[in-house]
Amino acid sequence: MTILASMDIGSYTTRLLVAQVKEENKIKALLRERIYTRIGEDLSFFESMALSEEAQVRVIEAVRKLYGQALSQGATTIFAAATGVIRESRNGAQLVQRVYEETGLKIEIISGLEEAALTGKGALSALSDVGPPLVVFDLGGGTTEFFYMAGDQENETVFSLPVGAAVLTQQFLREDPPSAHDIAAAQEAVRGLLRGIPNLGNDGDKPGTVIGTGGTVTSLAAMSYNLNLENVSPERLNGARISVSQTRGIFDRIKQLRSFERALLPGLDSSRADVIIAGALCVITILEHFHTTMLVVSLSDILEGLLINGLTKIDRL
Repeated sequence: MTILASMDIGSYTTRLLVAQVKEENKIKALLRERIYTRIGEDLSFFESMALSEEAQVRVIEAVRKLYGQALSQGATTIFAAATGVIRESRNGAQLVQRVYEETGLKIEIISGLEEAALTGKGALSALSDVGPPLVVFDLGGGTTEFFYMAGDQENETVFSLPVGAAVLTQQFLREDPPSAHDIAAAQEAVRGLLRGIPNLGNDGDKPGTVIGTGGTVTSLAAMSYNLNLENVSPERLNGARISVSQTRGIFDRIKQLRSFERALLPGLDSSRADVIIAGALCVITILEHFHTTMLVVSLSDILEGLLINGLTKIDRL
């Protein structure tokens, strides 16, 4: 039995997955944890493109705690990746070095394209009833990655856009609740970025299935299915469907609420109350862009992708 772990140090959260990994990419989760570090909400970042000392300390402490949990679960190897704001920052490499010096964990800063490919691999590993043409998007705090499959694994396209729930909130939706004018401006900014997505082939190759991952998608799924947080799990929500009309209904409700009111909503992690409006707006706009009426949910993502990819590397040794 092989026990491995993966860690994603993102713009809004640092997350850990410890799992038994069997042949044929079968993953049995032993532990899932997340710590909200909120480095994508640091206003000084947008002025200097550098992570503040406070943000770096939050990341280091989160990694230290999660690394210890992984070791206590018996993980023999930990695959850790830094994404989002860390990738975009001027001093991301400095932070990664500090983490190694203070915790002993080696972290790789991966590109947006690498992140998209790993996310697609992880999401599809948990969904047996979907097939190409399809798109997987991972809406994070600072970036959104897209994985497109037209036919088979020889025909994949990946791309990354600099838009995420935390960054969009800080750039456009800082009032609580946000004004209709600011919401419209935020949506137009997202639409503008989506127009830059590469052409996804002929009409017959346009994605028939759109799969979403990330904290916002998880929250929307939990709220749609009236789930309490303790009932949210990949086993329950992987493959769940949410219609565009359901998503719009949730958005129309939450956009009128103050942050403390949103934090009380069933299915919504209170730590995500500040960014859920921007996140839901991104999801709606992405679904509109791909002309689909339904979103397929996947709680499996880059964490599973890192494990699958890492296991392949181990097998080659």
